[in-house]
Amino acid sequence: MDNIELLSRRRELLVLSARLQRASIKARLDLVQADPKQALFDFAAHQLRRPSVRTALLLALADVLVKIWRRGRTHN
Repeated sequence: MDNIELLSRRRELLVLSARLQRASIKARLDLVQADPKQALFDFAAHQLRRPSVRTALLLALADVLVKIWRRGRTHN
């Protein structure tokens, strides 16, 4: 296989990859347009499966609760 054939084959694979990505994105957008609330819920549920997101969310929640607690103690 010479260089021209190799470059041609690589180009074909690149075009195929781009078409598959485009089809995947289109399918996702179709799902979002069909039911935006469900798509948002699915996205949030997927993100909460990630440990780093859960940790950040819990730290933010703890920060808010501490601020509320401190504010309540200063008013008494």
